[in-house]
Amino acid sequence: MAGQQARIWYGGDYNPDQWPEDVWDEDVRLMKKAGVNLVSVGIFSWARIEPREGVFDFDWLDRIIDKLGKAGIAVDLA
Repeated sequence: MAGQQARIWYGGDYNPDQWPEDVWDEDVRLMKKAGVNLVSVGIFSWARIEPREGVFDFDWLDRIIDKLGKAGIAVDLA
């Protein structure tokens, strides 16, 4: 990594699909305050992503990934 500073990733699993959307901004604010820079999302989300066979809903996932990205928090889709 010549010329680059090493980066330590710090974070954990985040399950926004298990909480009302109106708390997501506070979650992201607290993550930033704690120095979190990476979260895994989608761990237990398949039933919400595919509510019926062949029917997919990524809208909520797009919204939370946008919020996290704007805060500088990387996302690992699990």
